[in-house]
Amino acid sequence: MQGTDFTDCPATALSYASGPRGVLLIVEVPADKVTEELWFDTRAKRLMVWGRFEEYIVASIPAKDLRKEVRKRQPFGSHLPVEYFIEKRLAGCHAALTEPEPPLGA
Repeated sequence: MQGTDFTDCPATALSYASGPRGVLLIVEVPADKVTEELWFDTRAKRLMVWGRFEEYIVASIPAKDLRKEVRKRQPFGSHLPVEYFIEKRLAGCHAALTEPEPPLGA
């Protein structure tokens, strides 16, 4: 069975998604599908998801868009965590999914 590496730290994930097509995947995986693996980075946990995980993907965020948003929206001298921007984006996606569609011709 193949495993895929994930981390519990959005800032670390963003740094690993450094290429122009890098993507942050937000997943909600059952505990029995995840193990914590050895990693020398003390800021984050390395989590291994075993088997296929497509059904657990909650969101996919292009890393370049998230980096741009973090740079643009950080107030001078402020250090808002990357989690803030991810949660804000997820809340926006959720609102867009739950708002009723306008009637045709309106």
